Amino acid sequence: MCPPKSPDYRPDKIYETLKKLTNSVGTPLLNMQGPAEYEVQIRPDKTVSQGKFLPDPFKPGSYKAHPITIKAMRKDLFVAGADEFSDLQELVTCSSCQTQLDLQFWLFCPFCEAALPKNVI
Repeated sequence: MCPPKSPDYRPDKIYETLKKLTNSVGTPLLNMQGPAEYEVQIRPDKTVSQGKFLPDPFKPGSYKAHPITIKAMRKDLFVAGADEFSDLQELVTCSSCQTQLDLQFWLFCPFCEAALPKNVI
């Protein structure tokens, strides 16, 4: 159950505050040009190593990946602009295979299928 909303809850005020935020080098944190939705086509292919993506020779602009890699990927990413990937970076080392991964992209380790830590910060 969600807690009740505060009487001070004002989405318009939150939006105004978000527009003013900047990253560590002083550029705006959010791209206020308007929302954009990107869809990436990824075809399952068991011949591709786990954790890797290869260009799909049959569909230019598309990729192929091992089915486990596709399953391990987060399906939706919040990105306000190209530089925000690094601002949201949360690197962890897989306790099983010792591969360094960014939690913003993965549900579990795409290389060995081990669980990743939750709430690292």
